[in-house]
Amino acid sequence: MIFLRGSWHIPVLAFVLGGVLSIQEGFTFLVFVFIMLYWLINYRRHLLFLFILFLFGIGGYIHLSPSTSSFYPQLLDHESRKGTIVSDVTETAQSISMVVKGEEGKFLVRFLKENENDFSPGWKHGAVCTVKGKAEPLDSARNPGQFDYRAYMADKGIHAQILINDEAALQCEGESWTSHLYDTRKQLKLTVKDRVHPGTYIWMEALIFGDTGLIDASTVEWFRAFNLSHILAISGLHVGLTLGGTYFLLYRTGLATKKQSKLFLLLLLPFYMFISGGAPSVMRAGVMGVLLIFTSSFQKKIPLTDILSFTCLFLLVSSPSYFYHLGFQFSFLVTFSLLLTIPILKQYESKWMQSAVIGMVSQLSLLALQIHYFYEFQPFSLWMNMIAVPYFSFFVIPFLMILFILSLLVPALCSVLSRAFAIVHESVLSFLIALSKYLDYPWVIGELPPIYIVVYICFFLVVMRNWELKKNVKAFTASLAVVFVLVFYSSTPYFSKEGVVTMLDVGQGDSFVIELPYRKGVVMIDAAGPPIFTTNKEKTAKEVILPYLQSRGIDHIDALFITHEDSDHSGSIPFILEAVDVDRMYVSPFHTEKYESEVRVERVSAEQSVWVGDHEFRVVHPVIDQDHGDPNDNSLVLDSVIGGKRWLFTGDISAPIEREIVKRNRIGQKDVLKVAHHGSHTSTSEELLKRVNPKIGLISAGLDNRYGHPHEEVVERLTEHGVVLLQTNRHGAVQYIFSGQSGTFSTFFPYNASRE
Repeated sequence: MIFLRGSWHIPVLAFVLGGVLSIQEGFTFLVFVFIMLYWLINYRRHLLFLFILFLFGIGGYIHLSPSTSSFYPQLLDHESRKGTIVSDVTETAQSISMVVKGEEGKFLVRFLKENENDFSPGWKHGAVCTVKGKAEPLDSARNPGQFDYRAYMADKGIHAQILINDEAALQCEGESWTSHLYDTRKQLKLTVKDRVHPGTYIWMEALIFGDTGLIDASTVEWFRAFNLSHILAISGLHVGLTLGGTYFLLYRTGLATKKQSKLFLLLLLPFYMFISGGAPSVMRAGVMGVLLIFTSSFQKKIPLTDILSFTCLFLLVSSPSYFYHLGFQFSFLVTFSLLLTIPILKQYESKWMQSAVIGMVSQLSLLALQIHYFYEFQPFSLWMNMIAVPYFSFFVIPFLMILFILSLLVPALCSVLSRAFAIVHESVLSFLIALSKYLDYPWVIGELPPIYIVVYICFFLVVMRNWELKKNVKAFTASLAVVFVLVFYSSTPYFSKEGVVTMLDVGQGDSFVIELPYRKGVVMIDAAGPPIFTTNKEKTAKEVILPYLQSRGIDHIDALFITHEDSDHSGSIPFILEAVDVDRMYVSPFHTEKYESEVRVERVSAEQSVWVGDHEFRVVHPVIDQDHGDPNDNSLVLDSVIGGKRWLFTGDISAPIEREIVKRNRIGQKDVLKVAHHGSHTSTSEELLKRVNPKIGLISAGLDNRYGHPHEEVVERLTEHGVVLLQTNRHGAVQYIFSGQSGTFSTFFPYNASRE
């Protein structure tokens, strides 16, 4: 296919678009079909080329479509199963994990340690194993915006896990030659770790061996927030610096001829890909490097776009799971964009100007996908990139490479230099983080739909094309359109007459988010934290509540009601106050918890009303002079009309308090009842149900919680009263989407397919 020379990116693009089409549904699917057909029609005068594009598109649709498997039900039929370890055996302080491939497919095996000294005899790559244990499904997302671990692993062809705590449950024999490589890599890491300063090894582990686990979580979050994650993820930047530095050392200094230098680089690349962990971005850069070196001696040079296209096609055909890997998507997208930027860079002589163009194009090319996955971005992150990227590119990464070599050859010198590096790097990084506080103005947009991504990319390509042709006015106009796509989407809630009430699945706890029409207000009722025995107190906020808020484009809460101070209702408050702008927080008169925040806290009691915009929340309980001495019984009880339905939010009050409220004649008939205390038998009295007569009951309870909530007698009592129950432990998050005086309830998991 010589006629495709310089145009291989077009059929590869068709292949990728076929994969994109395979994951679309409904109206979006039809739009993508229309776009692809319109694109293909442009080649109607070149029938052979059109036929090739059609074949590539069909191939991508079939080969890259999401994997489906009946593997998990098959696993249930076996008490033990045989398989081969097909991954590295990874070890943490809590567990040892490996992927095993059997006749039914691949599954994850995790050995849960009783102490950190447990080890894994015979558990090596390629070993044939007999596994005894109960197969379980992997954890899936239970809320909008939440990371879906089950889908993530399914893209890798892994559909189940087996948890074991006895070494006898996993009997393995043999190993593959690959296991020796893994052992060598582990030993190499241990050797380097023993010979460098601990503060330096943290960064060597990340930037040479490809594991960021040792870096402080807040530092990793800082890199992500300012779009600097590409520095931590070993990619083309690191491979390019390694190849360029080695080539300069060998050829430019006269140590080797050009041919010898290239041969050494060809041998070095596989070794570098191996020690860095073989991430998709490394594989992309490594394969491209091999092709570039191999083809550099050809009389007719192969265009860089063709080399990138061959690399992309090779990796996707050999491993379709790369298609769903963020590192793969980001790496190829930014590399292709930078190749398109080469003619633009030639327009500028200043190195700083070229650096600014590269940084801007890199960010703009990824921006739509970044917002789709992470819901926000930092508008001033370009400035941090212009400082941080040169610092890491020309000092940190090269110096760490030198230290890596010295640790193997001259350990004593390495120890001294690594200590000096740790001091300098810690000072510079602290300065950058302190500087970034003056540029910290995140723009929370929400989960960008695929249609908006397509429109964004189209305008971005128009910008690049006109910029290349020096049509600066048209390029500037198109750049305004690029920004307008994001501005328009982020402003849509303010023009929407729809409102949403969401009962989040926070496990054993309560958290409601109420979004009023036209974004006239955002209200939260309770902010559950994880169970009190959980060491990671941020877990619920970071994994459920904040991702949901960000996916909806919410960075401001007008009113936060905390019914009472128990952790299952208030445990995530410190993390929410840190991440989200909260106008006011309302608590009961008997709330004792103090919060380190400047947010205004108001105590409210029965017969008071709280207005958010033109919407009223009436406080039903507690009475200001009646302290019941129990946080549950002192819970705020709220009454409101939302979307044409009358709602009652009951906190954790007990049956005696319910009877007291009924006796005081404070409430009438309701349409929706938030069942008190997660469905405990201590609440939801007959007297309350007769007075309220609800049609819908909402229960927030943890899946397989140790309290047995909701209790059977409460469920029976509600059912006898004709109440339709929607509960998080069965249905995941529950939403009421309304417009005007009517609305519809929906569940995250299909209602009829809810999980026990």
